[in-house]
Amino acid sequence: MHAGRSMHAGRSRTRRGSAMIGAPASARQIGAIHSIAKRIGLDEAERRGLIEQVTGKRSAGDLDAVQAGRVIDRLKALSGQGSSAPRSTFTSGLPAVLPPAPPAKGAMQIDGPYAGKLRALWITAHDLGIVRDRTDRALCAFVERQTKIAHPRWLRDAADAARAIEALKSWIAREGGITWPARDAEPSAIKRAVLEAQWRRLVDLGAVTPWTADRPLGDLPTYAARVTGKWGWDAYTAADYAAVQDALGRKLRRAQAQRERTR
Repeated sequence: MHAGRSMHAGRSRTRRGSAMIGAPASARQIGAIHSIAKRIGLDEAERRGLIEQVTGKRSAGDLDAVQAGRVIDRLKALSGQGSSAPRSTFTSGLPAVLPPAPPAKGAMQIDGPYAGKLRALWITAHDLGIVRDRTDRALCAFVERQTKIAHPRWLRDAADAARAIEALKSWIAREGGITWPARDAEPSAIKRAVLEAQWRRLVDLGAVTPWTADRPLGDLPTYAARVTGKWGWDAYTAADYAAVQDALGRKLRRAQAQRERTR
């Protein structure tokens, strides 16, 4: 009889231990997820998408207490609040949002029908941390070295401009680790490819700590939302993408400078 009571007690302790390990999210936690998400402007689809990004599940009601805590931490970080967890990716992992950089000198030295495309690519190279000088003067010198074409020609002639653009894109892909989308891709896909390459370089430098190691890009949408105040790539304008690229570029260059100082 005593043995029976001991076995019963052991089973009870096991059940209690299991309940503690996999305790479901409390009503208070679920309410917090919904209220914070609503406060920062997430609709149902966006809220479910964020929950899935953090936990792999789509509904707050399916979470356990630990998972719910992670979602709450993510939402609080997105809203600018502190985290309730003792350790969070947002404490040291995400880049700070820095004030806008001053315009570069010499930015209006070239013109012509292809100047805008070439300048955008050159600024992309600067924001990927693979060139130090973002001015048009530096762009002209680089393209002339790569193609042996004087810049008045590639600024005006379609064939020479195409050669200059392709040379610059190939170099950026090789040095910056970017995979350009197909030629018929939407402009937003090209812009996201740049952001993803910047993010990966920040991860490689140790300036960003991914939430999960097997999903290094998982926190990029959240960081972008902190910069723009918008959640979801579909809501982004060209100016929004430019703001995120600029913020990441400044963070990346600062991380590179810090690494050089410590060598």
